[in-house]
Amino acid sequence: MNSRPLMQLRLSTSPTLNVGDTPTGQLSIFPVVDGTFEGERLRGKVLSGGADWVTKGADGVLRLDLHVTLQTDDGALIDMTFTGIRDDANHYFRTLPRFETASLKYAFLNRLLAVGVGEIGPDGPVHVIEEIL
Repeated sequence: MNSRPLMQLRLSTSPTLNVGDTPTGQLSIFPVVDGTFEGERLRGKVLSGGADWVTKGADGVLRLDLHVTLQTDDGALIDMTFTGIRDDANHYFRTLPRFETASLKYAFLNRLLAVGVGEIGPDGPVHVIEEIL
Protein backbone atom coordinates (compact mmCIF):
# COMPACT_ATOMS: atom_id res chain seq x y z
CA MET A 1 0.00 0.00 0.00
CA ASN A 2 1.33 3.42 -0.93
CA SER A 3 0.71 6.76 0.71
CA ARG A 4 1.87 10.36 0.55
CA PRO A 5 1.90 13.12 3.17
CA LEU A 6 -1.33 15.10 3.35
CA MET A 7 -0.89 17.31 6.42
CA GLN A 8 0.25 17.75 9.96
CA LEU A 9 -2.66 18.72 12.23
CA ARG A 10 -2.12 20.41 15.61
CA LEU A 11 -5.04 20.85 17.99
CA SER A 12 -5.56 22.94 21.12
CA THR A 13 -8.31 21.96 23.54
CA SER A 14 -10.00 23.58 26.51
CA PRO A 15 -10.65 21.77 29.81
CA THR A 16 -12.17 18.33 29.45
CA LEU A 17 -15.87 17.74 30.06
CA ASN A 18 -16.25 14.43 31.91
CA VAL A 19 -19.62 12.89 31.10
CA GLY A 20 -18.89 9.82 33.22
CA ASP A 21 -19.55 6.11 32.93
CA THR A 22 -21.84 5.23 30.03
CA PRO A 23 -22.86 1.81 28.72
CA THR A 24 -19.84 1.82 26.37
CA GLY A 25 -17.26 3.20 28.81
CA GLN A 26 -16.09 6.39 30.47
CA LEU A 27 -16.95 9.30 28.14
CA SER A 28 -15.00 12.56 28.06
CA ILE A 29 -15.37 15.46 25.64
CA PHE A 30 -12.33 17.51 24.64
CA PRO A 31 -13.55 20.83 23.15
CA VAL A 32 -11.28 22.02 20.34
CA VAL A 33 -10.58 25.75 20.61
CA ASP A 34 -8.12 26.17 17.74
CA GLY A 35 -5.22 24.64 15.90
CA THR A 36 -3.35 24.59 12.63
CA PHE A 37 -2.83 22.25 9.71
CA GLU A 38 -0.11 22.30 7.09
CA GLY A 39 0.74 20.21 4.07
CA GLU A 40 2.04 20.58 0.54
CA ARG A 41 -1.46 21.10 -0.93
CA LEU A 42 -3.30 22.83 1.91
CA ARG A 43 -2.73 24.79 5.10
CA GLY A 44 -4.72 26.91 7.48
CA LYS A 45 -6.34 26.98 10.89
CA VAL A 46 -8.75 24.87 12.90
CA LEU A 47 -11.84 26.82 13.91
CA SER A 48 -13.21 26.66 17.45
CA GLY A 49 -16.40 24.75 18.08
CA GLY A 50 -15.32 21.20 17.34
CA ALA A 51 -14.58 18.46 19.85
CA ASP A 52 -13.21 14.98 20.36
CA TRP A 53 -15.57 12.56 22.09
CA VAL A 54 -13.31 10.02 23.79
CA THR A 55 -14.61 6.80 25.31
CA LYS A 56 -12.29 4.83 27.58
CA GLY A 57 -13.21 1.16 27.58
CA ALA A 58 -12.72 -1.39 30.34
CA ASP A 59 -9.54 -2.45 28.52
CA GLY A 60 -8.06 1.06 28.99
CA VAL A 61 -8.14 1.78 25.27
CA LEU A 62 -9.44 5.19 24.18
CA ARG A 63 -11.85 5.29 21.23
CA LEU A 64 -11.85 8.67 19.51
CA ASP A 65 -14.60 10.46 17.58
CA LEU A 66 -13.42 13.91 16.44
CA HIS A 67 -15.33 16.53 14.45
CA VAL A 68 -13.74 19.88 13.51
CA THR A 69 -13.90 22.58 10.83
CA LEU A 70 -10.75 23.51 8.97
CA GLN A 71 -10.35 26.87 7.24
CA THR A 72 -7.65 27.07 4.57
CA ASP A 73 -5.41 30.11 4.18
CA ASP A 74 -7.49 31.07 1.13
CA GLY A 75 -10.81 30.87 3.03
CA ALA A 76 -12.22 27.45 2.05
CA LEU A 77 -14.05 25.48 4.74
CA ILE A 78 -13.45 21.76 5.19
CA ASP A 79 -15.41 19.48 7.50
CA MET A 80 -13.05 16.93 9.04
CA THR A 81 -14.02 13.94 11.12
CA PHE A 82 -12.05 11.01 12.35
CA THR A 83 -12.40 7.94 14.43
CA GLY A 84 -9.41 6.42 16.08
CA ILE A 85 -7.76 4.24 18.69
CA ARG A 86 -5.34 5.41 21.35
CA ASP A 87 -3.71 2.71 23.45
CA ASP A 88 -1.06 4.37 25.61
CA ALA A 89 0.09 1.07 27.14
CA ASN A 90 1.18 -0.13 23.69
CA HIS A 91 2.22 3.27 22.25
CA TYR A 92 -0.49 3.07 19.60
CA PHE A 93 -2.41 6.14 18.38
CA ARG A 94 -4.00 5.82 14.92
CA THR A 95 -6.87 7.66 13.23
CA LEU A 96 -9.03 7.41 10.10
CA PRO A 97 -9.73 10.97 8.90
CA ARG A 98 -12.48 11.86 6.40
CA PHE A 99 -13.07 15.21 4.72
CA GLU A 100 -15.96 17.04 3.09
CA THR A 101 -15.86 20.38 1.31
CA ALA A 102 -17.73 22.37 -1.34
CA SER A 103 -14.50 24.00 -2.54
CA LEU A 104 -13.51 22.97 -6.07
CA LYS A 105 -9.84 23.58 -5.27
CA TYR A 106 -9.94 21.08 -2.39
CA ALA A 107 -12.50 18.66 -3.88
CA PHE A 108 -9.80 15.97 -3.99
CA LEU A 109 -10.35 15.63 -0.22
CA ASN A 110 -13.93 14.42 -0.78
CA ARG A 111 -12.71 11.27 -2.50
CA LEU A 112 -9.63 10.17 -0.64
CA LEU A 113 -8.96 7.84 2.24
CA ALA A 114 -6.39 8.80 4.84
CA VAL A 115 -4.72 7.44 7.96
CA GLY A 116 -3.14 9.36 10.79
CA VAL A 117 -0.55 8.72 13.47
CA GLY A 118 -1.07 10.81 16.57
CA GLU A 119 0.86 11.77 19.63
CA ILE A 120 0.23 14.06 22.57
CA GLY A 121 2.75 16.88 22.41
CA PRO A 122 3.48 19.51 25.05
CA ASP A 123 0.95 21.87 23.43
CA GLY A 124 -1.71 19.24 22.66
CA PRO A 125 -2.46 16.52 20.10
CA VAL A 126 -0.41 16.36 16.89
CA HIS A 127 -1.51 14.16 13.98
CA VAL A 128 0.57 13.28 10.92
CA ILE A 129 -1.96 12.41 8.23
CA GLU A 130 -1.16 10.44 5.07
CA GLU A 131 -3.30 10.07 1.97
CA ILE A 132 -3.71 6.45 0.84
CA LEU A 133 -2.93 6.18 -2.89
